[in-house]
Amino acid sequence: MTLKDLTSWVQSLPGVSAWEIRQLWKKSYQRYFIFDQIESQRLVETEKFIVTLYKKYEYQRKKVLGESTVSLSEGDNAKERLDLGLEMAAMVANPIFHLPGKGLSYGQVQTVDPEVRDHPLFYLDRIQEDLLKMPLKKVKRSSVEVFIEKKEIFLINSNRLEKEGASTEIIVDFVLLSEKGPSLEGECQGAKRTRFYQDLHLTEMVQRYAQYAREALEARLPREGSYPVVFSEEALDTLFNFFCLQSSGPACFQNWSNLAIGQPVISDLKGEALNLSSNPCLPGGIKSRAFDDNGLPLYGVNVIQNNIFQKRMNSKRYADYLEEEATGEFSNIEVAPGSKSSKDLFEVPCYHLLRFSTFDPNPVTGAFSGEIRTGYFLQDGQKIPIKGGSVSGIMQKAFKEAFFSRERIQREAYLGPEAVRIERLDIAGI
Repeated sequence: MTLKDLTSWVQSLPGVSAWEIRQLWKKSYQRYFIFDQIESQRLVETEKFIVTLYKKYEYQRKKVLGESTVSLSEGDNAKERLDLGLEMAAMVANPIFHLPGKGLSYGQVQTVDPEVRDHPLFYLDRIQEDLLKMPLKKVKRSSVEVFIEKKEIFLINSNRLEKEGASTEIIVDFVLLSEKGPSLEGECQGAKRTRFYQDLHLTEMVQRYAQYAREALEARLPREGSYPVVFSEEALDTLFNFFCLQSSGPACFQNWSNLAIGQPVISDLKGEALNLSSNPCLPGGIKSRAFDDNGLPLYGVNVIQNNIFQKRMNSKRYADYLEEEATGEFSNIEVAPGSKSSKDLFEVPCYHLLRFSTFDPNPVTGAFSGEIRTGYFLQDGQKIPIKGGSVSGIMQKAFKEAFFSRERIQREAYLGPEAVRIERLDIAGI
């Protein structure tokens, strides 16, 4: 099955109104370790086609768009699957939207590390050396998985749009064990994803997580009450998700967004104003790309500026539904720094929370409750490790009095303050 054959079959389908085909190729070099010994090594190569079929028809005296997506791999009966997909499209009745066409302008995005792309096995060895050369005090590397992946995408649609892209990705997942006697054991799991080897900084990360594993043996439950909380490290990856989802086209179209263009995001603001952007051009960002799944060009968008909601993040579908500008979905999160240093944010007493079992605010209500994996209680010159218990609140209430460090950090899909302080959140513990 070739892209040319598949395109010909799709074009010949009776009644198809529009279509798009994404050809996805991935080559993954994988190495697995158990207690510093290579357990296995694999080379996995996959190729598949994602075909979306659209069919306009009339339903209850209204023109609608049926659609169906078919995933095809080598060995599949493509013609049979496509015929069935078109039948399934007639069972869907969505509002009509239009796919992007040719002639659009696209920006340049850095998503490929050329050295990693050309020498993946060399970098597998180099990452192995980075991991194993460092001695870890009273901590063992229980397991490590290292993936180096090369990806390519080729997109075409019925509007004669043709786009291609490529990326590299390094994924390291590890579990560290600390021991204190025969019956007491602490565990810490870490993961890192980067596009460029230079951004991996694995030695520093593993040493830091080894400290978390050792401290897990001594960690205590937090004190119950209402306290200032400083978020950093892993906590930053999802801290702003509520605002990203609230600013999306689906949130508006489905009537669960609380935001209105030109209006404050947070009322009765007492802290620093939030400045939030979508940045698809962030060098090395995991969500960086030149175009979205429909081929729409992606550019940076100021979504929230000085606490005012500026622009909604719309895919081409929801832009047409809402009759608004098409910006593409949210990509890498960029948050403007604040006026205080990170050190100033740690005014005691306060909790410093770094890692959670899960921290994912409700996209509609903003309510959140995160079980604490790694954190500290800071008071009177003491830094007491804590584990367990939880922090909870409501995002729009919490950010009434939030402060952002002027120092910035880049993580997988985040560029912004390395620390965020919220003056009052509920801590559950003892």
